[in-house]
Amino acid sequence: MFLAPLLLLVAAQPTPTEVLLAAIEARSQGKLGAAVVTAQGAHYLHQDEKFSLQSVMKLMVAMAALEQVDRGQWRLDQSFEFKRSDLSLSHQPITQRLGRRESIQITLDECIELMVTESCSGAADFIIRRLGGPEKVNAFLVKHDIQGMRIDRLERDLQTQIGGITWRPEFVDEDVIEAAYAAVSEADKDAAYARYLADPRDTTTPAAMAKLLQKLLQGQLFSPTSTRYLLGVMERTATGQDRLRAGVPAGWTVGHKTGTSSTHRGVAGATNDVGIARNKAGEWVILVALLRESTLAPRDRDRILADVARAGFPARR
Repeated sequence: MFLAPLLLLVAAQPTPTEVLLAAIEARSQGKLGAAVVTAQGAHYLHQDEKFSLQSVMKLMVAMAALEQVDRGQWRLDQSFEFKRSDLSLSHQPITQRLGRRESIQITLDECIELMVTESCSGAADFIIRRLGGPEKVNAFLVKHDIQGMRIDRLERDLQTQIGGITWRPEFVDEDVIEAAYAAVSEADKDAAYARYLADPRDTTTPAAMAKLLQKLLQGQLFSPTSTRYLLGVMERTATGQDRLRAGVPAGWTVGHKTGTSSTHRGVAGATNDVGIARNKAGEWVILVALLRESTLAPRDRDRILADVARAGFPARR
């Protein structure tokens, strides 16, 4: 009658990779959610805890859009009218294309490229609205049995709420939104950021993220053409060069998506990078690094994520 508890204790022992991930977390001045998955096995840290997605969510938006392509509802070369009123906030390179014009024509392919490789919030919010709202992205996740991940808000709503204000159309003007932020009291800023840190919305677990990436890699989400397309887009990601990519050895390609929150009183709510490393021999490593509430400097947070990637390559440690 003492055998079953003993077996449970043995089963609960962390793997060497998980021990290493825990050691990385100990240096992070925050909480680290991580996954390292290969054909040989899966290793996790805080695998079922919730971590804020931030701009990682743009990858899921791209996935929901590609499903429409595979259904024949959309085409990658399909053109949409993007208006000035469609702008979001924070990082949105689409403003450079818009310039002083009131509207431009932009293809779905260009939107996906912008939101994945350059983390463009304007392109992401635009596609979410075209899809029919965040619930359509969630429907894609449910269809593919991804539990523990949810998209609840547009970027414009999430980011303004973190700052203690509510999105208004006039906030497409940077001067107007900066004035609104400046009018928020310090107490209200503190309360808004605390709500964000405790909010279950727009979050994922490391296990859910790893499962989604593995399904993508193994062709379980899209047609072969769309699978190759998205993996290629991810490999062109320009953000986060000092995160996962910095920890992957030469000879491997990395497709990834980053996410970063604002910092309040020295606390960074989210510093993320998730992706897939592959080599010409056909080997692969799924890498998930989600750092929550760290007080490290930005460069040091990036190094923590790079160390998670290094954990996926035992011969290179």
